[in-house]
Amino acid sequence: MKQITVEIDDTVYKLLRTLSERPAGVDDVILRLIDHAQQGVYRPGAWERDWLCQVFGEEFEGKLEPGDPYGRPGDESMKNVFQRPRK
Repeated sequence: MKQITVEIDDTVYKLLRTLSERPAGVDDVILRLIDHAQQGVYRPGAWERDWLCQVFGEEFEGKLEPGDPYGRPGDESMKNVFQRPRK
């Protein structure tokens, strides 16, 4: 597992805190943003994909290939439903 450290200023912290129901839930907000971003990468039909393309452009799509990024066993017909980083 990878670990990252993110530093944000007080204003950004307060803005992000408004998205959480918990008083100090900014880490929950960041984790939810990460979850939606990763879904937008590996699920081409997800609403998050359009959001990522607006934010980062469509270039990242060229770095993907069909397949489950988590390597879950399953029906071969499902391989086109998900995308993973090219090997």
